[in-house]
Order: sequence, then C-alpha cells, then structure tokens
Amino acid sequence: MLNFKTLRNLNSNFEKHQVIGRTVQVENNIEAFSKTQYNKNEKSLIVAGTENYAEKKLDISWLNAASETYQISSDPNDYILIPIPIVTVDIPNRNMQGFPYEEVTYFDPLLGRLVYSTFKGKPTHIDHKNQNPLAAKGVNFDVSMQFIPAYNIWKIVVLSGFCRQKDEKLVNDILSKKRSSYSMGALVEHFVCSICGTVDEGPGRNRCRHMENKGELFDNRLAYQLCIGVNYIENSSVEDPADPTAYSSDIMTFI
Repeated sequence: MLNFKTLRNLNSNFEKHQVIGRTVQVENNIEAFSKTQYNKNEKSLIVAGTENYAEKKLDISWLNAASETYQISSDPNDYILIPIPIVTVDIPNRNMQGFPYEEVTYFDPLLGRLVYSTFKGKPTHIDHKNQNPLAAKGVNFDVSMQFIPAYNIWKIVVLSGFCRQKDEKLVNDILSKKRSSYSMGALVEHFVCSICGTVDEGPGRNRCRHMENKGELFDNRLAYQLCIGVNYIENSSVEDPADPTAYSSDIMTFI
C-alpha cells in the first residue's frame, strides 16, 4: 500500500518535469458552470445555481493585473467561457501518468492552496505553446472538483476563458467547433511507480521493473506513473487530440 504522506515528503532533489495531458470527453451533466453573469460594479463573476450546485460569486478583481502579465484583455466581456473536465482523477492518461485523489486534494503549503485549484488564474494556450506567458490566449477563471456518479470518478473541471482581443481566429474556431478539444499542462516534482512506490528517475537510473515496462499489467495491476508534487500551469486548446471523441460542446459568454 502506497503511503501518500511519505511520497509527499520526499526530499525534492529532482528536476521538475513538465507533463502534458491527454484530452478528456466533456459530460453534459457537468453543470457547475452552466451560466455566468458579470457584475461590473463589484468586479465579480456570478456562477448561477443549478440543481446540484449552489450559486456562487467569484472575485475576478485580479483580472486587471493578470491582463498585464499575460497581455490579454481586462474586460470579461471579451472572453468566451468553456467548462472543461481537464483531469480525470486516479485514472492514468494515455501517457501512463495519473493524478491521485490524495495529491490533487492536498493543501500544498508552498502554493498556499489545494493542488487542483492551482489551475485558477493560470493561462490558457494553444497547442501547449506555454513557454512564454505573453503567448497566453486567455486565463482560467475558476476550477472545481466534481464527482461523476455515472462513472464513479472525480474530475477537475476548469472554467477557461479565451480572449477575443488576443486571438480572434482561435475564438472563432472554438465557437464554430473547429477546435473543440483541450489538454492540460503541469509541473511535477516526482514520478512514482503505481505498484511498488519507487521514485522513477527515468531510463537508466533508479527505475523499477514496473516502470521499465510502463503500461503493462503485473498481477492484474497497471504500471503507470503517479504524479506527486503537482502544480498545474496551463491548459490548451488542441486541434488533433489523441482521443478523437474528446470535445467540449458547452461554450458561454458573459451575460
């Protein structure tokens, strides 16, 4: 049995790894971000209540400062909003990398927030061209953890904004469904074997036999990398997803 606290307290002598995820399919019953309304006087974003989620007010007074860093608009009306189930918790992606529930719900003292919430305020990009913050196409306005009863899984869902003023063509491609798939990016301190708990330092280094055969079954258990020490840094619009069924059909504007 893997001990999460032990994994989280590993001596961090390793270089941070950048992880690029695969896309996940949007479920229509994810409704936490079903409708938004911008209160100009209070500089807040109202997320309307639904049957399963209470109304809440989001403070977006930080958008003005973020707009300078990312060179995007400071006016919320310049954005389209897309609720994206960007990470499927506890299930490895096709790169054989997974994000454990214990990790994404951990309160990181250095980040000062729950790990899954590090998406908030981070930029949106196109095709993971995320090396330069000035290349951002928008920003994530909010994030939530949502349980999907039909599949008995948790998903991290981001409310992503893409800015018309920054990239009108991209926004039009999203609106026309020409681009309708998304993928996440993260920095990860450690990759850990899902079976034996050995820290995976890469080929030719301290690697267990499971990681040498990542993606294979050992006694009916799948060998993949657990991502530990996670900081989500962006999510991107991608044109050619690994999963051709991955899409987002829910696009909103401020009302």
